[in-house]
Amino acid sequence: MRINSVQSTNGSFLGGSWHIWLWLAALVILPFASYLSLVILVGLMVGALCQRFQAISQVLWQQGYGLLTAGLLLSACFAANAGDAWLQLANFLPYFLLIGVLSTAQRFQPPRPTLTMVAQAIVLGSLPFSILALVEYIVRFPGITAHVGDWSIFQWVFDVSFTGHRAHAKLSHPNILSNYLTIVLGLGLGLLVGQMCGTTAQPSADTRALAHSPLMTTTLSIAVVLAGIGIFCTSSRNGLIAAVILLLIAGYLVRRHRWVWLLGIVILSAIGTGLLVLGFGGRHLSLALFTDDPRVKAWQIAIDLIRQRPLLGWGLGGFSHQYVPFSVTDHERLFHPHNLWLYLACDTGIPTMVLFCWVIGRTYLAGLRRLVSHLDPTLLSYILGFTGCILFSLFDVTLFDARINVLSWFLIGGISILATPAWKNQ
Repeated sequence: MRINSVQSTNGSFLGGSWHIWLWLAALVILPFASYLSLVILVGLMVGALCQRFQAISQVLWQQGYGLLTAGLLLSACFAANAGDAWLQLANFLPYFLLIGVLSTAQRFQPPRPTLTMVAQAIVLGSLPFSILALVEYIVRFPGITAHVGDWSIFQWVFDVSFTGHRAHAKLSHPNILSNYLTIVLGLGLGLLVGQMCGTTAQPSADTRALAHSPLMTTTLSIAVVLAGIGIFCTSSRNGLIAAVILLLIAGYLVRRHRWVWLLGIVILSAIGTGLLVLGFGGRHLSLALFTDDPRVKAWQIAIDLIRQRPLLGWGLGGFSHQYVPFSVTDHERLFHPHNLWLYLACDTGIPTMVLFCWVIGRTYLAGLRRLVSHLDPTLLSYILGFTGCILFSLFDVTLFDARINVLSWFLIGGISILATPAWKNQ
């Protein structure tokens, strides 16, 4: 099986560039070997910056990242803990550069299939983690643990810092795995749904490429199904909510196919049955899972902190420093308020949070408008993948994990490229 083999317009495979293979390798190995991946990505971005500094700067300024950077720097200048605030700028500024590098790289521009290849590769690369999550979830059942708990091959399942019947597949925490698989689910659904919609409308080049590879389509389908199962195995409530919403969106887009409705009923029934029987992480399904959620208290703390410093915030990392131990039950330390918007407003101030939403939201809405006028499977996959990130961010903040951060910003970069007006007529 090979990744989408569409050729570029000059007739050579991706222009014969080794740069694309480095990008592809870095993104695929990101969950497996994050440090190696980050080294490759930094090298690629530094090289691009040396080659086209002016173009990158212009793009970033036009898209609003210059103003956003100024807002973050201003917040850091007046931070309650300046050292931590300046250090945590690393969770933002390098990723702005990533947007600029992607937007000015000709090899990523349509009609080249680079972004399609990347989406396919990320989805296929998730297979080991989805399988590991399922194995881990099964091994954690008490009856099975009693028999295999002392096997060295399964020690990684039990040597963890979290509690509950949850899978992490060696990605440090179940929520990190859940967010990663939510991105995968969105990407995979977009590619598959785009192909299905292409059978009733004029197919695009990417759709034709997928249609010509039944093995690729089958493997993507398997990866998407396993990603959904993996999300369930993490016992992440926000991950499962995001997954259900993505499935509902995908089902609506292909609602003309009657079998989709039957499949949707089966999937939702399976999810409901699984929750009733297995619950969330060993906890039985009940209203208390949501009304007594520690996140509610964390949100209240964040709102109080925002009221005290609404303009410039407490500086990045400010919520963590202002948090009083055990203000939230069983949490001696809390690094963020489990909501991206509250986190930004608390740590950087309301104006910077609004500016952040404007910069990212403008790109996201441009992608949606482009999608309405022209169904592009690749654009659909990136939008669904990033929609998963948005939904997940309602109840958690995972930007501290570089793996999730790279994928999230790459998605918004891909949307920006595919929605660029200059390419509408190509």
